[in-house]
Amino acid sequence: MITDNLLNLRNRHFFLIDLVIFSLTPLLALALRLDGFLPVFQIKAIAIMSMIVLFIAIKLGILYFAGFYKQYWQYASIGELININKLIGLTTIIQTIGFSIFSEYHSLSFNSFPRSLPLIDGILSLLFVGGLRFSVRVTDRKKQLSGKKIEQSENLLIVGAGFAGVALVQEIKRASNVSLEPVAFVDDDPGKLNLTIEGITVVGKIVQIPQIVSSLNIEQIIIAMPSVSGQTIREILAICQTTGIKTRTLPGLNEILSGHVKLGSIREIKIEDLLRRQPIPTETKRVLMLLEGKRVLVTGGGGSIGSELCRQILKCGPAQIIFIGHGENSIFNIQQELERIAEEIYTRKQIKKPVLTPFIAELRHLSRLEQAFNQYRPEIIFHAAAHKHVPLMELNAPEAITNNVIGTKNILELALKYEIEQLVMISTDKAVSPTNVMGASKRVAEMLVLQAAQKNGKKFSVVRFGNVLGSRGSVIPTFQRQIAEGGPITITHPDICRYFMTIPEAVNLVLQAAVLTKCGELFMLDMGKPVKIVDLAKDLIRVSGYEVDKDISINFTGLRPGEKLFEELFIEGEEYQPTENKKIMIVKNASKITTENLGLKAEILVQAAQDNDINSIVFLLEQLVTGYKPSNSIMNSQGNILSGKEIISEDESEDDTPSVIFFKAKNELIEAFDNQDVHVYYQPIMLLENFELVGFESLLRWQHPERDLISAGEFIGIAEETGLIIPIGWWMIEEVCRQMKIWQNQLDLSPTMTVSVNLSKKQFFHPYLCDKILQILQKTKLLPNFLKLEIPEVVIKERMDLILPILLRLKNMGVQLQIDYNSPVYFSLNIFEKFSNNLFDSLKVNQSLIEQRENTEENNYFLRKVMYESQSLGLHIIVTGVETAEQVARLRKLKLEYFQGNLFSKPIHGKELMKLIEAQKNDVPEAV
Repeated sequence: MITDNLLNLRNRHFFLIDLVIFSLTPLLALALRLDGFLPVFQIKAIAIMSMIVLFIAIKLGILYFAGFYKQYWQYASIGELININKLIGLTTIIQTIGFSIFSEYHSLSFNSFPRSLPLIDGILSLLFVGGLRFSVRVTDRKKQLSGKKIEQSENLLIVGAGFAGVALVQEIKRASNVSLEPVAFVDDDPGKLNLTIEGITVVGKIVQIPQIVSSLNIEQIIIAMPSVSGQTIREILAICQTTGIKTRTLPGLNEILSGHVKLGSIREIKIEDLLRRQPIPTETKRVLMLLEGKRVLVTGGGGSIGSELCRQILKCGPAQIIFIGHGENSIFNIQQELERIAEEIYTRKQIKKPVLTPFIAELRHLSRLEQAFNQYRPEIIFHAAAHKHVPLMELNAPEAITNNVIGTKNILELALKYEIEQLVMISTDKAVSPTNVMGASKRVAEMLVLQAAQKNGKKFSVVRFGNVLGSRGSVIPTFQRQIAEGGPITITHPDICRYFMTIPEAVNLVLQAAVLTKCGELFMLDMGKPVKIVDLAKDLIRVSGYEVDKDISINFTGLRPGEKLFEELFIEGEEYQPTENKKIMIVKNASKITTENLGLKAEILVQAAQDNDINSIVFLLEQLVTGYKPSNSIMNSQGNILSGKEIISEDESEDDTPSVIFFKAKNELIEAFDNQDVHVYYQPIMLLENFELVGFESLLRWQHPERDLISAGEFIGIAEETGLIIPIGWWMIEEVCRQMKIWQNQLDLSPTMTVSVNLSKKQFFHPYLCDKILQILQKTKLLPNFLKLEIPEVVIKERMDLILPILLRLKNMGVQLQIDYNSPVYFSLNIFEKFSNNLFDSLKVNQSLIEQRENTEENNYFLRKVMYESQSLGLHIIVTGVETAEQVARLRKLKLEYFQGNLFSKPIHGKELMKLIEAQKNDVPEAV
């Protein structure tokens, strides 16, 4: 009855009891100090009452405002005891000060009270108040113990008499539904031997477990050592398994710190325990400062790493988490889990809950992805989405590129466009000297992130780590399934090794990288020692309660496509140094180890992937990724596996076929860009009247090692057919805009001067044409009105229904437009009149068309129509291919305005340019 009454006490009851205690302790203190109650009654009653009221007011006031009456005392521990001591100590000090003041200045005489009264009163108050609270704790514990069915309990041996072991004993004693009876500890600390902790004795060392189990009739063993390494756990488990007794464990410290389990949680030993490493020190406060109140976007939010990132980020109090994934089931599952976590952390504590936003999208679809950026405006990005399965990606190389490279390119493009504060990309150790398409694609993605960080001064970084236990595609689920089926376990090679880490470790590293990021860093975890896969399989068999080769056998099947025996951690030339966190290294020169013309080559690689051109993918990855050695990459038509170089050599054996010639020409063109043999040349555009310079036309030329300078007409067809024209086009526009900006800075150019670029059909109808041009203009800081885009009239003729919206959008951007008129067949320009009189700015006609029709009635009609329609639409006519004085005279006679002069070299200095132009003016009588 008394027990139930004590456990039913609430803080309002404690307040009233404390009021009574604080009314009596001053009298009791006086009696103790004056050796009895008789001397107390000789003091004036009004003085005693004043003293009691003063002491009560001080004590209750301090305790109330310190939150003392908001605590739950059934679980009181050392923390609550310390708090009681602090508060009663504070009240004693204030009582002493107040007592002294009243003794000196109050009209009532306090001089009859001993000076030690406040101190004695404080000690008594501490004893009564503390004793009452902890009597509740003791009563609750006794009740729990009395309710346990001891006769059904199993004798328990606890390995480890540290904090975790003691907490486990306390948890077991509290829980009435746990049928375990702690009998003894074992611990290798000699200072604890034969000591009693929580009523249980440390009876010996770990190596003595077999003898202790036998002598104490132990029925179960629990390893309570969450902070020790996996090697130590393996050694302890080997000793325990010799006893034949069921052995379980407490989870690792990483699991406890990440909030997945409680300290007292007991579970079966898992393979993760055998690979456990020291936890990574996490700067919790700095991570909290980084993420608190921010809008955070996580790609691959439904995956193993992405979902754990979402869980950890949620605990940091972000304003919003946008988790993107293309698998609706995985995104739905993590959404439901996050809602439950948020309910526990925020709603019940009446704290504003972060907004949780699931977003289904493929990263390779830029327009869909941009919807998320435009709508939610994220501030920090964790890019975890990727294809990671090596053999599958070897068989589906285009998917590896479109997902891992295009996805990263799209994320970077939007991150720069929407001025994201910080981006962390998750990579893999397979990106180091890769032998597979997956690893090579991740290395390309790494370089794109690092280059973007350096070029734009952004806080973008890359985190590289090894295999993650428990992730999708991990060997562990496969081994567990094979064990459940009775075996055998299949392994590719007896010597194959891998670095392993747990999901919490991986996420800790990612969060630390976010804290340490400044601009373009690559972080690598100290991965420790590699683990042999065959040893991992044997451990898993034993943990599952079976014997190797007796119950479950192991078979070796041979290396799969793209698979290496040993993973490497360092790329040749990378310089590693420790960070402020000793478990994390940084590649200090990572941003400098990138491929030249990375953007262009990546565009070509992407185009090859979109065309499902596996041969070109392998070839391009060899050009892009240092150390990439394709192994078992591609299958030929007979089912034989070939590498990239073998594919080329195989094709060369049949060099009489058109497809092989075409393939060679394509690869030769790619190599030309790789060797920087393709350049942009320029032709000046001048007024016929006075040869004043008014603009330039850019032209592509290939400096072939055997055939000298080749015009675009000879190789642009290959580029157009293979799709190379798209990345080549972006590169050319950027080069032209950058050169024009240089000339503007060097020379006092006319504000109406332009530079023109030809667009092919495939370029013009590219879905991101306008976005890409706008991005290039912003990057080069060139105003749109200085760029002129040339569209062939054949493109205009073919698809009038599609071309007009594109033209209008380009015009609205501010760029100038020009028709490239090369056909001898008349094409009426009046079709544009109903849309806009100012849609085009100029018309380019080749000199040869004029010469072919000269002095004929048909030609005069042709020229008159072209000139009349051009003038009515406000178009200037520019004649190209003008090389002689006779041609100039003929054009003047026809009253044309502009002509294009001789070709001059790739980008030259402004002063040299003007000298060249002046020379051309002076040489007009011979050749313009």
